[in-house]
Amino acid sequence: MDELTIANIFNVALAIGAGVGLFNGMIHGYTGFGGALIIIPVLTFLYGPVEAIGMVGLITIFGAMQLARETAHQATWRELAPICIGIAVFTPVGAWFLYHIDAELIRRSMGGFIMFFALILLSGWTYRGKRGAVPSVLVGMTAGGINGLTGVGGPPLGFYFLSSPHPVDVQRANIIICIIVLIISMIVTIAIGGGFSWLVITRALLIMPAYLFGVWFGARMFALAPKTWFKKVALVLLMVTGISVLLA
Repeated sequence: MDELTIANIFNVALAIGAGVGLFNGMIHGYTGFGGALIIIPVLTFLYGPVEAIGMVGLITIFGAMQLARETAHQATWRELAPICIGIAVFTPVGAWFLYHIDAELIRRSMGGFIMFFALILLSGWTYRGKRGAVPSVLVGMTAGGINGLTGVGGPPLGFYFLSSPHPVDVQRANIIICIIVLIISMIVTIAIGGGFSWLVITRALLIMPAYLFGVWFGARMFALAPKTWFKKVALVLLMVTGISVLLA
């Protein structure tokens, strides 16, 4: 494991991480999800998958909490409960594979999962079935498993809620609350697995301010931009990110 030294902290990799964190924070602030879509693949390339997922958990938690505080009153809590249970239970399952699968395969899996859900949205197909406890639990299980393995469990949630009949503000609020559960589950799982070294924590804390500023700016953009842009922006981000990760 790298030592906690100035050279291992303040370098080009950290500068790249901060820049990507700023941009990805804007995505999270605007869409309510996607807080890991770009930064996790980049940090995985720079530091490795376990370290990257641990860092992103710490980097994103405070921005996600700020968004949740602003939008919690709009969320449909009865619908969210079974999803959050599925996330909490299956994130450790996915994380088990994270610790036992080749890092390159995990990175490719990130791009594959993102592209899969982006292509579904691009096709125009939306979920029109029941939205009760059983489908909600299944969505939570899927998001949790992907979250544990790759750290990008947001796309299944984005797909599910963007397909709902709720207004855009409610869709975004529901996504934000579930993302909080994703992040907390991932932090706890990585901590239990011993993935948080002082070097990982230090790097995360140094990248965090740029990310938080991005979240603030993205949230202001959502408040000012036409609501009709929301789904289009979310779809484009999914597509571009998935392609970038697959071809990297």
